[in-house]
Amino acid sequence: MPLSERGIAEHDSLTPMKEREFRLLRELVQEHTGIWLQDGKRTMLAARLAKPVRRLGLPGFQSYYALLRESAEDSPEFVEFVNAITTNKTSFFRERHHFDYLAQKIVPEIKAASMRGGRKQIRVWSAACSTGEEVYSIALTLLDAVAEPGWWLEVVGSDIDTGVLETAQRAIYPAECLESIDELQRQRYFLQGKDSRAGQVKLKAEVTRMVELRRVNLMDERWAADGPFDVIFFRNALIYFQQDVQERFLRRMTGMLRPGGYLFIGNSEQIPWMHDRLEPLSQTMYRLRGSG
Repeated sequence: MPLSERGIAEHDSLTPMKEREFRLLRELVQEHTGIWLQDGKRTMLAARLAKPVRRLGLPGFQSYYALLRESAEDSPEFVEFVNAITTNKTSFFRERHHFDYLAQKIVPEIKAASMRGGRKQIRVWSAACSTGEEVYSIALTLLDAVAEPGWWLEVVGSDIDTGVLETAQRAIYPAECLESIDELQRQRYFLQGKDSRAGQVKLKAEVTRMVELRRVNLMDERWAADGPFDVIFFRNALIYFQQDVQERFLRRMTGMLRPGGYLFIGNSEQIPWMHDRLEPLSQTMYRLRGSG
């Protein structure tokens, strides 16, 4: 959920963001989302917040900060603020080795346990799901890997950004997003858009009905995501939090894994301080310790 160059807008009509304003807004961002903005992010933050400042008819960032301080977290102004400072980069089957491991190792493991009288259920949580491509990649993987009736397959997708969750809920994407998906999966799981929807695809109900999308702010005391889960994907988000916040989130998440459950993180992320609880399988795949 980083800030990026995408979306930098003209904001010459506003007084440039002062260092003090940046620090106040940075503290507000961290307090409510956990995201830490480094010192060099002032220009990017100003660009991202210029649109809501203008829309509200405010003279500058100090006034915007004062308004946010008086606003409830669920107010339209505060939700827009949170959406403005988050960026979501994702794609179908990004970091494919995680999906291969889910299909080739984890699903057979759970199916073998079910033959010994275990449950016929698989639950996966995508904890920073963005616009939904990760969620639906998990769903396609489970549908193909299980391929048997009588199983309950559920994928929970969550994000703090309401805008990306709306995109995920629609489950409609540009057709070029399917480059990483093989032809058989395209034919089985996607509908091709026609007329005004030409060039777009939509996930079929077979896929979307196994997905549940929820807004979750990981800083909240209560999360709208109920364990236990067999696998948690928390990828490419950790790097935007400081280590104490990372550890707080991860220890809470691992408490929501089933015995023997798995955690996947992003390729650029490392969590060596979690090895007391998680067994490293590779740099980015971990299994809950003490669970056989």
